[in-house]
Amino acid sequence: MQIRSSRNRLVLLGVVAALLIALLVAAYALTQDDDEESGRTKVTLFMSYIPSVQFAPIYVAVERGYFADEGIDVEFDNNFDEANGVNRIANNELQFGLVSGEQVLLARANDRPVVYVFEWFHNFPVGVVSPVNLNLTEPADLAGRIVGIPGPQGASYIGLRALLAAGGLTEADLGGLESIGFTAAASVCEGVVEAAAIYIANEPLKIEQDCTAVNIIKVSDYATLVSNGLITNEETIRENPELVRGMVRAVRHGLADTLADPDAAFSISVPEYVPDLPEDQIGTERQVLENSLELWRSDQPLGQTNPTAWEATQSILIATGLLEAPLDDL
Repeated sequence: MQIRSSRNRLVLLGVVAALLIALLVAAYALTQDDDEESGRTKVTLFMSYIPSVQFAPIYVAVERGYFADEGIDVEFDNNFDEANGVNRIANNELQFGLVSGEQVLLARANDRPVVYVFEWFHNFPVGVVSPVNLNLTEPADLAGRIVGIPGPQGASYIGLRALLAAGGLTEADLGGLESIGFTAAASVCEGVVEAAAIYIANEPLKIEQDCTAVNIIKVSDYATLVSNGLITNEETIRENPELVRGMVRAVRHGLADTLADPDAAFSISVPEYVPDLPEDQIGTERQVLENSLELWRSDQPLGQTNPTAWEATQSILIATGLLEAPLDDL
């Protein structure tokens, strides 16, 4: 009886295993059929920050079907390592990303075939923040002050160098230049630095919440630099130009909708794409979106870049030593 019972159990297990395999095969087939029927191209979009309302135009474009209308099925890769994202796009491991303009110049200087195809931020999003009692209101006021930066590269550093140049200063004129990583709020509030290069949409709000009112010296008031935008690579442009056009159209549509109706854009973004936001931070996040709108607005067509901005950005990169010489194909 025991042998027969064991055999029965083995038979039953075999039947169950066969059913599970059949179900998995069927599920995979259905998924493949769905992909084929939709006819959409899967795209992973590199985004150089955590999920945030600062990406509201992208979320709007997804929810309102603008990517789908272009035959694109988009998913996100949120990652702080912007340089890594640029390399992956250059290697065609990814086809698209939202990246700051100076990274494109630096990549192309090193024969990395990335291409900037749509300017999203029409105003450079970096500034220098300081406690209001220090009365630092223009670039020349930074002389003798200890200034924090995430590190000696990236948009924050480039923005600071542009402000110093506008004020007739160099790094040597500062009281010190401290690499503080992404701790601007804590570093300012604790007095580690007197001022910090920051992204103006969100970081000054954090400082004001934590410790003090602030002054902000905005780079865009003193220099026209290329900021964040949609990039791709030469291979994708060559092999699938319509995909590139579709991505540009979808992003432009989402951006236009967000500028026209920020309240709707915020409702789309939170909590669907920006989950787990504490109740007491919802108002702050709404202000972050409001601040971002001012960076996205433009008198010229959405997505169009200014040639003089590329020249100015290149000049700053050369002055910092990050770029050795002008590019031939600027």
